[in-house]
Amino acid sequence: MDTSARVRHVALTQTEPRTAEWVAREADVPREIAVTYLEQMVEQGNLEVVETAEERSYKLDRVTQFLREVRELAETHPLDELSRELNAIGEEIDTWKDTYEVESLTELRQSVSRDDFDSEGRRERLEIIDEWAYNIEMHEALQLAISLKNSLTTLGVKSPPEESSTKHPHRR
Repeated sequence: MDTSARVRHVALTQTEPRTAEWVAREADVPREIAVTYLEQMVEQGNLEVVETAEERSYKLDRVTQFLREVRELAETHPLDELSRELNAIGEEIDTWKDTYEVESLTELRQSVSRDDFDSEGRRERLEIIDEWAYNIEMHEALQLAISLKNSLTTLGVKSPPEESSTKHPHRR
């Protein structure tokens, strides 16, 4: 691999923010060269900058991370499993709507500030808010993964063998 490809590979395969110094070491290039390529990747929208106390760090942008997750879901889970998880998310959200007597995540967020809850009630609602927000993201990812699998089938593109996972696609 040439210098650019090594830096790109190292930067795009990380799941957490990394400094230019770290990327340079892993790619076996001078730090200044790594910074040049990392900044180009930021301009292209492939990386985001995270300012830390020590130094600028770089991480995958959210869209790239999301699309990787969609692809992974499509490649590692059968269509029926993805569909079941999509339905499970919908049912879980419906249960929360009934339990907390709200129609949306926004309403649940607004309900936290009411005075008629003790600290345990507020804490419980805050936990559900986090789970609900995560479920919304996973719902979108699952829908796209299903669509991707269907499109690839329609196009006759052979996808990698599915490995039915023992872990549910949307569980943390």
